[in-house]
Amino acid sequence: MGEKTTTGKADRPKRPIEILRDRLGGVSKELQASVKEQGRIRKLLRGALAGGPRTVPELGAQCELPTTTVLWHLMAMRRYGQVVEAGEAGDYVRYALKGSE
Repeated sequence: MGEKTTTGKADRPKRPIEILRDRLGGVSKELQASVKEQGRIRKLLRGALAGGPRTVPELGAQCELPTTTVLWHLMAMRRYGQVVEAGEAGDYVRYALKGSE
């Protein structure tokens, strides 16, 4: 762990993550594409939820995404406090952006 190489940024030592990326050859194109796609989907969902609370099927139809994908992303967004449950519509839970419910 004694690598004292520098990044060219004011001659500071490399952080462990930078050393690991160097050793592994950087971040793969597949991982970059996956992260970009996740960001795109979450942006779509936030945009749809900005119009008010929605159910998973409503979000799927509005964003043209499979409901399994919508649910997966909503659960991640809920876990990190971006989305909250905002009542029910029949058998479905409505979700809203935190602070807009």
